[in-house]
This record gives sequence, C-alpha cells and structure tokens, in this order.
Amino acid sequence: MKLAGWAGVIGFALAAIGSAVVGLFDGSSIFDFPGSQASGAEITALVAEHRSSILLAMVLNTFGVELWLVLGVGVWLRLRETGESVLSGSFALGLAGFVTLIFAGFVPFFLLAYRHGDPAHARLLYDLTFGLLAMSGAPTSVALWSYAILVWQRGPLPRWTAVLAAISAAAHDLLLLSFIVSHGFFSLQGQVISAIPATLFIWVLGTGIALLREPAARQAY
Repeated sequence: MKLAGWAGVIGFALAAIGSAVVGLFDGSSIFDFPGSQASGAEITALVAEHRSSILLAMVLNTFGVELWLVLGVGVWLRLRETGESVLSGSFALGLAGFVTLIFAGFVPFFLLAYRHGDPAHARLLYDLTFGLLAMSGAPTSVALWSYAILVWQRGPLPRWTAVLAAISAAAHDLLLLSFIVSHGFFSLQGQVISAIPATLFIWVLGTGIALLREPAARQAY
C-alpha cells in the first residue's frame, strides 16, 4: 500500500511539472494555447515554436498518469476492505476509464508535435486532444463520486479525501459543457480544460499522502 501512496505523490509531481514545463522553458503557459476558434495555421505556429518543451511536457504527463493506475489499484484494494459493493467496482471501472481517455487524448497531441504541424490536420488533432480530455470528465466523475460516498460512509481512508473527491467529481461534470459552449472559459480549448483537472491532481496528491500516513500494520495489507 505504501507503493500506491508513493505512486500518487510522484504521479502528481510529474503531471504538475509536465503542465508547467512549457512556461519554465518558453516563458508561456498552457493558458496561452490557441483558443477554441483558432485556425489550423495558428495552432501549427504555436506547436512549431514550442515543440521541444511540449514533447517533454507530454512525456512527463504520460509517466505521471501512468502512476495514477498504481494509486488506483491501492485505493481500490482499500475500498474493498469495507466489503464488495457497486461503489468500489464503480471506482475501479471509472478510474480505468478516465485514465484510458486521458492517454487517448495525449496521442493526437503527440502526433501534432511529432509531425511538425500540418495546418490541414492541426485543427482536427487539436480538437481530438481536447475533446477526449473533456470526455474523460464523465468516468472521472463516476470514480470520484463512488470514492467520496464510500469513504464518507465507511471510512477506509480519511474523510477529508472524500471531500476532495466530491469537489473534483462535481467539477468534472462541468467538462461536458465544452461540447456546448463555443467561446470563453468553458469552451473546448478554454481554461476549463486546465482548471478542472487541477482538482483531480489535488485528490491524487491528498490520497497518496493519506496512504503513506497509514499505520504500519495497515501498510502491510
């Protein structure tokens, strides 16, 4: 179980560094990415300018999310201690679902940078990236609501982690607005796609720390 805790903490760190690395190397940030109405030429120009740091950021993010799977297994095992239930199964399936969609969303963005940007395809690859990331909000909500309810009722982990999960679950339900809103914060490439996943990062870190702080007798489980 301690391994799962470290996976959460390190996974948070890698994903957080990956999200910030473009700004560290290029003086920009993920909030500077072209908006929902940007042309293929604008997207291509940004990717060409920041290609190296974007690829580094995506590799770090991929390793970070990979470790979330290990954290998820540890959390699922802890939830099962309260007995088999629909909620523990929903958490496991939801986590596997949202991690898969996140990985799927990374692929077109990797290809966008790898191919050095073709304006004819850049718009589609860019939309696929953000569309898949937005759709990951649905299974994320299932996983985190299941976790929040089960932990709050039966307490296999600290209740403050259930509060973090509930906040993040409610926030991720709003990601589906990206497919309806065409301009501004809630649009497909709006700041919502960065702000809301930050709540998931916080839950990952908090839950990882909670697992690390458990008594030694429980860590041996």
